[in-house]
Amino acid sequence: MSYSRTFRAETEAELWPQLHADLTTTDLVDYQADLDQGPYQLQLELQVDAAAGTYSYLKLAARVPGRPLLRFALHEQTWLQEIGKLLGMEDVELGFPELDAAFIISTNDTATLKDLLADSAVQELLLRHRALRLVLTPASLAAGADVLLTATHTQGPLAIEQVQEIYHLLSTLVQRIAARRASSVLLA
Repeated sequence: MSYSRTFRAETEAELWPQLHADLTTTDLVDYQADLDQGPYQLQLELQVDAAAGTYSYLKLAARVPGRPLLRFALHEQTWLQEIGKLLGMEDVELGFPELDAAFIISTNDTATLKDLLADSAVQELLLRHRALRLVLTPASLAAGADVLLTATHTQGPLAIEQVQEIYHLLSTLVQRIAARRASSVLLA
């Protein structure tokens, strides 16, 4: 059974209890929610393992205001990617040893991505969720398409607290990307 809801709040602290209460009182396999937090909108998709009380699939997607030019992808580095790097696969290093070792990173702007991920709290969340795939890319090939920041987790069960941490990470990054874009437009 699918289920889709909309939750609105000005802050994450106000939004999350609404979502948490709904998640804990519904008996669903596929769950979808639109999360409106101030000027930012995120879409949440979960597949629920009701017997275990965990989530086996998570996708969070957020439209990033201002259509930033930055593009990037981060995903867990495994032995298969190590072989790919030996064969010429592109991987940038940001100068954060733990992140560089944990993730395959591609971007069109290494300096901007390094600045975006410089916060130790952001790095800690990324390292705690190494199975997370994080991508900033246009929603489509159409000119003027929205730019989406998407977080996907498909490996292993997630507890509600982990879903909340990933939400916080994505929300934080969207706000930082939007703030960078706004400040660069003002300086131009």
